[in-house]
Amino acid sequence: MIERRTPQAREVYWTFGCGLSAIIAIACETFGTFLDIRLVARAQLYCLGDLSSGENFAGTIWALSRIAIFPVVSVLSALLALSFHLLTRLPWLAGRIWPGLILLVLTVAGSIAGPMAMTLYDVAAEGTPGDCVLPWWPSWLPS
Repeated sequence: MIERRTPQAREVYWTFGCGLSAIIAIACETFGTFLDIRLVARAQLYCLGDLSSGENFAGTIWALSRIAIFPVVSVLSALLALSFHLLTRLPWLAGRIWPGLILLVLTVAGSIAGPMAMTLYDVAAEGTPGDCVLPWWPSWLPS
């Protein structure tokens, strides 16, 4: 007969943090990709008006490249953010609640940071050609 032990609270917390990072990465892969493409397309339409067929083709090629690159950025961001969650396994932090919660929040923020930064960069670089500035565009972002 095999004796089984119940998982300890630390193990459940660790599994929850890893699962949460995986869910965030999958959500950023799917929804973030299409949000990025849509925001850039809207910004280009605002700045350039009606696009010619050549510009539409170039936009399609750019969108296909984002469909390939955005999931990689999302997964890498989630993997790098797991380093915050890995700190909770250290012996001097293992039994404490508050550092674990703070590190979990940092893990979530780090998982979202990569896709958000890529979206902001794409809108600033691809979506606003020339001297076009979108309405209510934050002044700290490049135009």
